[in-house]
Amino acid sequence: MGVVLQMPVVLAALLGGALLTLLLERTLLQRTQTEPGPAAAVDYRHAVDPPNADRWLYPAGPVLALLGVALATVVIPFGPNLIGEDLGIGVFYFIVVVDFVVLGIALGGWGANTPDAVEACYRIVAQLVAYVIPLGLALVGAIMMAESLSTVAIVEAQTGLWYIVLQPIGFVLYLITGLMQAYRAPFLEPFAASIQQGVLHTSGGWQAMAWRMALSGVLFVVAAMGAVLFLGGWQGPLLPGPVWMLLKTYGLMALMLWLGTRVRLRSTAQMLALSWKVLIPVGLVNVLIVGMLILLGVGTA
Repeated sequence: MGVVLQMPVVLAALLGGALLTLLLERTLLQRTQTEPGPAAAVDYRHAVDPPNADRWLYPAGPVLALLGVALATVVIPFGPNLIGEDLGIGVFYFIVVVDFVVLGIALGGWGANTPDAVEACYRIVAQLVAYVIPLGLALVGAIMMAESLSTVAIVEAQTGLWYIVLQPIGFVLYLITGLMQAYRAPFLEPFAASIQQGVLHTSGGWQAMAWRMALSGVLFVVAAMGAVLFLGGWQGPLLPGPVWMLLKTYGLMALMLWLGTRVRLRSTAQMLALSWKVLIPVGLVNVLIVGMLILLGVGTA
């Protein structure tokens, strides 16, 4: 069990991580001249009040999205004793709460009640359907080898050999589905320029700030979980554990963002086709390979 951190500390860590994420993302976008998606500029100074917005759903969207990212941060171990809470079902918990972002975007889009925002609501739900199964298959391999859903146990199980070596297929699958889960290129349909960046166009003031933190934060926690599952988390020579964890997180994030700009943008229909025709079969093959490795005693304690 790690040291239990209070929620303000977790939120402070998320705020710092989200800010660095936004800076990294905008730097890469300036170099590639690609569509900004969730990193599009928002107006923090002036509130936006859509004329037909629902008084409850519209403001609830960014709050729920931010809450989901904050709760997901709780089970990310940034060091051997630096974690909000080491839950025995940490990976499962992470999958559930981080997708509160989807619910937040859906509520915010529907609540804004503008054509573009409502379109974003439909697109975000379709994108969830596209990535959730192959993402689960990418996670299963690490869980099988570690024989635990605890994020701390998964990191400790990689002492001496990271899972990226034993599960390269699972790692690649996580990169692709992680981009879908974080709504980054080439999978940014809910925030595409064609619908004026969806909910971002209908938000200003505190709501815009909450969206910014939530959307930068979701990329941060997805990359951090990838570092936990495949890159040995905080483990590494010489440097302190938290430094290694941050280096791996931002290195993985930079790789994801760069790879995303190398591929043309995918429509919702193309995402669904990719998922069901390619990613899910590849994920099943990865699970079979991991099962064979476990039977041979490779990668197990």
